[in-house]
Amino acid sequence: MLVSEEPVETHGSRPTVVGLPVLDRLILALVTLPSVLLFGCLIPSLARWAVARSGPLPMRPIFITVAAVDQPWEVAVNLILWLGLGLAVVFWVLRESTKVTITDAGVRVQQGDWHQDVARADVHAAFVDGRNIVLLDRDSRQLICERHRTSGATLALAFQAHGYPWHDGDPYAELYRRWSGAANLPPALNAVLQAREAALRRKATKEIRELRTAAQNLGFSVRDAGARQYWRPLVRS
Repeated sequence: MLVSEEPVETHGSRPTVVGLPVLDRLILALVTLPSVLLFGCLIPSLARWAVARSGPLPMRPIFITVAAVDQPWEVAVNLILWLGLGLAVVFWVLRESTKVTITDAGVRVQQGDWHQDVARADVHAAFVDGRNIVLLDRDSRQLICERHRTSGATLALAFQAHGYPWHDGDPYAELYRRWSGAANLPPALNAVLQAREAALRRKATKEIRELRTAAQNLGFSVRDAGARQYWRPLVRS
């Protein structure tokens, strides 16, 4: 069952899949494809203008080739190529967007080739933190913390339909403190957070995940606001 922004229905143990909302998909297609086609129409004229200018022109042979596109069949082939590029971009964005599959037995979060599975028995809190879907275990460790574009209300209905403990917000939000190389923290944690801050600036998703796990192995949870990091100790039951 696919869930976007529509009400969630319960179908026994059937999985609920929450992906990119339908409206976002439509906007993506309606903005990307016309923009790419418009650029494809304009680029031969822009190339002719660049070739006609005096002065050096990097990659001049390429500009000359593009500027020569003026026959109807050449224009058609050019637009088909640009349309293919636009479709590839749309497909890539859809493929890389976060998809959450929820069943009575567990949760799978998937982005492109990457995925992570969490057993239902391990989930002791589920909530939305900003644009992130977060699952915590018994010791307040983040099992999942991934960006998702679906509304919190839709995610809440999806998780509640399968009996998960949904919260309106982070139950440990008041424990977080801003990190700025705090001297009172263990040196190992400061080193992890320093490396993670650099990874946040580079948007290195895989490294960000790995360093979050490294911080949790040291007994601390981290959350982000842009490139800013906040920390709290794990709350062990």
